[in-house]
Amino acid sequence: MNKKQLSEHIGNMDDRLVEQAEKIPNYRQLHHRQTTRRFITAAAAFALMVCSFSAGALAFARETVVEVPVEQETITLEEINLTLILPDDWKGKYSVEKNGQNYIVYHPRIREGYGTETAFDGGILFYIVCHEESMMPEQFVENGYDLVGYRYLFSTSDKTYILYYPSDVQWNPENPEQETEYLGMEEEIEDIKFIVDNILVD
Repeated sequence: MNKKQLSEHIGNMDDRLVEQAEKIPNYRQLHHRQTTRRFITAAAAFALMVCSFSAGALAFARETVVEVPVEQETITLEEINLTLILPDDWKGKYSVEKNGQNYIVYHPRIREGYGTETAFDGGILFYIVCHEESMMPEQFVENGYDLVGYRYLFSTSDKTYILYYPSDVQWNPENPEQETEYLGMEEEIEDIKFIVDNILVD
C-alpha cells in the first residue's frame, strides 16, 4: 500500500502524518549494525592486546644488562659529623690524617716522592677545619680566618665548616707526572659534595 492508497483508505488523514509514519526507523536493523560495530571494536582491541603481549614477551626473553652504579668514594670525619663525597677517580689516590683541628687530605704517593716527613709538606690537596662557632661568610672574613685560600662550605647553629687550600707547591717540581696528577685532582676539588647530619649541602 502506497501513500495515496493509505490516504484514501483511511480517509481525510493529514499527509504529514503519513510521511512521519514512513520515516520511523527500523530498530531491528539499527540494533544489528550496533552489534556488528561492537564486535569489530572488540576484535580490534583483542588483536592489539595479543600484539603487545607478544612484543613484551620478546623483549623480556632477551638478556637485560643493568649497569650498577659505582659505589661512591667518601671520607667520613666522625668527630665533626661531616662526610665528603669525592670524585670516583680519586679511589686509591688520597689519605686523611687529623692534625689538631685540621683534617688533612693528601696524595700519599706524591708525599712520599716529595722528600719530607712532616704532616704539612707535600701532596696536600686540602684541609677541612671545623670552627667551633657559627659564622656567616662576612663574619668569617671579619674574624680574620681568610688568611689563605679557602672555600666557605656552610655553618650550623654552632659550627662553621671551611675547606682550606695549601698555599705552596705540593709536588716535586722535578717530577712532571706528579704535577699532572696533582693538578688534575686539584681541579676536581670543587666537585666534592658535603653531607652533615644526613643532609647534602650544596
